[in-house]
Amino acid sequence: VSCVGTVGFDGRGLELGNGVANVRAAEALKGVQRFVLVSVASEVAAAKGWLPGYFEFYFKGKAMAEAAAAEAAGDANAYVVKPSFIYGGDSFELFPPRVASGYGAAIEEILSNAIITKIADVLPGLLKVALRPPSSVDAVAEACVRCAVGDCSTTVLDGTVAINEAAGADKATGFSDFVGRLSTN
Repeated sequence: VSCVGTVGFDGRGLELGNGVANVRAAEALKGVQRFVLVSVASEVAAAKGWLPGYFEFYFKGKAMAEAAAAEAAGDANAYVVKPSFIYGGDSFELFPPRVASGYGAAIEEILSNAIITKIADVLPGLLKVALRPPSSVDAVAEACVRCAVGDCSTTVLDGTVAINEAAGADKATGFSDFVGRLSTN
């Protein structure tokens, strides 16, 4: 399982950290039974025209890593887990970006609402991405484990819904939990 990647503002660093590092790992593991890679959601990559130019290197690196995973294990055994944004832990950070579990679960629940999903479906670029629910680090990890042990029915898990289904994750209830605590006080 490769979760190797980097964020930042240096294009070459983004290509090295997201692409070259994963290519080298995949080369070292060529012939492995399964290769699981954490990459980036297709909708995020599709919105690259909305982002500053250095992001081109981020997406180039992710594409390099996905190709290397397929080369290492074969198309049928290369699993790609593609979250848009991952939340988890107990703190907020600006760099690298981190969103705490409680807040992230609330946002996941709100953005998973059918009305919000329908609005996101018709919006372009980053507007669409901004209204997609983030993925829990626990769901991403569980989905990776299930892929690694061959307990996943598809090789590409693109977005929070697919990741949660593969992980067997419960529906996010962060917002409902918060409202429930308010009503009991």
